[in-house]
Amino acid sequence: MLTENIKMSSKVIREQFIDFFKQKEHKVVKSAPVIPIDDPTLLFTNAGMNQFKDIFLGKKQIEYKRAVDSQKCIRAGGKHNDLEEVGRDGYHHTFFEMLGNWSFADYYKKETIIWAWELLTEVWQLPKKKLYATVHNSDKEAYKIWKTETDIDPSHIEYHGDKDNFWEMGDTGPCGPCSEIHIDRGISACNRQDDPEHKCKVNGNCHRYIELWNLVFIQYYRDAKGELHPLENKYVDTGAGFERLCQVLQHKTSNYDTDLFTPILEKISQLSGVEYIPSSQDATAGVSHRVIADHIRALSFALADGGMPSNEGRGYVLRRILRRAARHGRLLNFRKPFLYKLVKTVVEIMGEHFNELKEKQAHIELIIKAEEERFNLTLDKGLNKFNEIIEKTDKQIEGKDAFMLYDTYGFPLDLTRILAEEKGLGIDEKGFQTEMEKQRARARKAAKFSHMDETTQWIEEAEIVPTKFVGYEKNKVKVNLLKYSIDDDNNVQMVFDKTPFYAEAGGQVADVGHIYNQEADIKISDVQKRGDLFIHFGKLEKGEINSQPYTAVIETDYRENVARNHTTTHLLHKALKEVLGKHVNQKGSLVHPEYLRFDFTHFQPVTQRELEMVEEIVNRKIRENLPLSTQIKDLEQAKAEGATALFGEKYGETVRVVSIDDYSQELCGGTHLDFTGKIGLFKIRAETSIAAGVRRIEAITGYEAEKFVRKLQDQLQQIQKTLHAQPHDILARAEKLVEQNKQLQQRLEKLELKSAGNQLDELIKAAHTIGDIKLVVGEIKVPHQGEMRQLGDQLQNKLGSGVGILVSPIKNKVALLAIVTQDLTPKVHAGKIIGEIAKIVGGKGGGRPDMAMAGGKDVHRIDELIAQTPNIVKKML
Repeated sequence: MLTENIKMSSKVIREQFIDFFKQKEHKVVKSAPVIPIDDPTLLFTNAGMNQFKDIFLGKKQIEYKRAVDSQKCIRAGGKHNDLEEVGRDGYHHTFFEMLGNWSFADYYKKETIIWAWELLTEVWQLPKKKLYATVHNSDKEAYKIWKTETDIDPSHIEYHGDKDNFWEMGDTGPCGPCSEIHIDRGISACNRQDDPEHKCKVNGNCHRYIELWNLVFIQYYRDAKGELHPLENKYVDTGAGFERLCQVLQHKTSNYDTDLFTPILEKISQLSGVEYIPSSQDATAGVSHRVIADHIRALSFALADGGMPSNEGRGYVLRRILRRAARHGRLLNFRKPFLYKLVKTVVEIMGEHFNELKEKQAHIELIIKAEEERFNLTLDKGLNKFNEIIEKTDKQIEGKDAFMLYDTYGFPLDLTRILAEEKGLGIDEKGFQTEMEKQRARARKAAKFSHMDETTQWIEEAEIVPTKFVGYEKNKVKVNLLKYSIDDDNNVQMVFDKTPFYAEAGGQVADVGHIYNQEADIKISDVQKRGDLFIHFGKLEKGEINSQPYTAVIETDYRENVARNHTTTHLLHKALKEVLGKHVNQKGSLVHPEYLRFDFTHFQPVTQRELEMVEEIVNRKIRENLPLSTQIKDLEQAKAEGATALFGEKYGETVRVVSIDDYSQELCGGTHLDFTGKIGLFKIRAETSIAAGVRRIEAITGYEAEKFVRKLQDQLQQIQKTLHAQPHDILARAEKLVEQNKQLQQRLEKLELKSAGNQLDELIKAAHTIGDIKLVVGEIKVPHQGEMRQLGDQLQNKLGSGVGILVSPIKNKVALLAIVTQDLTPKVHAGKIIGEIAKIVGGKGGGRPDMAMAGGKDVHRIDELIAQTPNIVKKML
């Protein structure tokens, strides 16, 4: 244990790191959201460098030379999928902070090493004799700096290979050597003391030496052939794991024993009544407490940054994290939602530095509670599935079944193990890990990073500079070509020095139009932003691409229709808050020239009356013809003045505020009308659920809304003619017809059921005899599967003693029913019979010993099923 330092809080440690580099002229940069906004290669922000990646790739200009930040990160899913390890030890996490300082073509190795040593040994006063530095085996420069510019023990400087001391962004791209700083925690920290062959060492395989800080020197670019090329500009990227620093500086042996976690662990103990036992006292205890404490941090930050549990992508990972925490709650005797009650504690610990947690606390709690309630229903299904699985075995649960419970129903392996042990069963854990590795391989393949533009063969015509967007002021402008690419079908990609074309962003589709000069004409169909560049996608309609100036002109009608729907989303957002409550927040949108789609947080279907009220408010604001204005403001000032910032959106220090008179203020970079009256008419077409706690409204405006209303009027007139009714009688006439049809249908079904009952008598007369048991097998005709059960009861009564199998084709599918009279259930099981014969028609099923039902897909094999059933029943007897 370290005894030379005084204990300091995590808040102080973070502040001291940031202040140290701030004094050395570093710009304090706000953490990027953990939900990546503009990087499709990432599930989550998982490293400090993510928000600076475009700088390293040369796609974005440098705004400042030095930066410092504390980046919030999540590593779960993809190639960083160690979810099952979290809670088992003191250092695995899904959420963590990464402290870092950055140099963009400014200072390099010397300053980086000297400053890191100064902070660790002078500010934090870590004992120098316990610190070690590693460098890449090719990096003589870094080795020399450590030896001559610091007073580290020279014997504590070590060379290591690529595995530990060479950093790469991906298979291709910027890379370079790194220097890591480790601390020796003493022999007591070694977890392999019982191994006589083990030797503790830096970058070894025990817990004695742990990495504190990684200093990365980005000086090369690796090409597709794997060859390294020196970069024109060199960069520094450092990362220090905050939780681990806190562990060391607070004299703890586990990250979970620091003040980042102890208040959460105490709250869990208070709510559950189960005391937390630290891993230092018992390595096998406290797992569930640690899992929950870790996972609630990850969930709180992800939801604050716009994440949402769902069934795909990062939403699926978040749902798995939440369900794993909820399941570990069951192991602590929680039976009702409880995770949401921990959010307040997370906010108390982290909310001062990450104020988005405070702003979104109520939202986070609502989403988590809704998901917990939903999971309780899934859990019941999972327990039923578990019971089905154990019926098939008397030794152990197969690995693929354990993985299915984990993947589909959210059962941690720990839970399945406990449930299995209660039944005296084991688990094929090797098989489970095999299935887990298959999933990881699929995730690694899907998440593999490659440079977005590396397959595009660009032809450069001029020096590459950021594209200036002038589309707020101009629809037509002279532009100069910077670079382009063209394929054999004349599909082109073009980058210009400026453009009036809006690039797809914030849910708004890109502008369309033409770019032309005397020698070429290109029809533009899409525009995408890559870093600071606007890439125009289009088709060369005549001539050849050339280096002369072009005229770029957007299609103004298209732009105005898009603007009409974008302005409407702002009115809709405000109206939803007024009608449903302040908990409503935008979760996404699509602004198209023909329609708009708006996703928002709400925890139940919006009623018809509520939708009508929303429509009324929006249309009233349209009729009021409110003026729109835009202003560029400081982000914090805009938020303080009440401007709505959207979930997960990435904002700079200055923002564009779009105001609709004094009714609505939103941070928005999109294009808008100048008066709401130009919208014309607003009409909601649909309201649906897209995820737990997220609703979607689809709506139309202007001419599209007029067309919609006219179509409804036409349909109403056609219905009026068909029913021979006056306008005020249409509803009553339709209701009368529906009721008459319902009565006729009921009479028909009674007749069909009576006919089916008569068929039973014929089937009983033709019954098979197996030994002394009567077997009735045959096809009957019923309108619905529900009638099968009634016929089963009739057949049991009429048989007295025997087995019956009924088959009925219903809507191109096969309905099956098996009954066994009570006197024969000790000999034969209806559920087992039905399960076996259902296979013949491509189905499955099961049920009680006396009655069971199943379904099948292949109606063409009904005769085959009837023919084979006697032999199947005979074998079972």
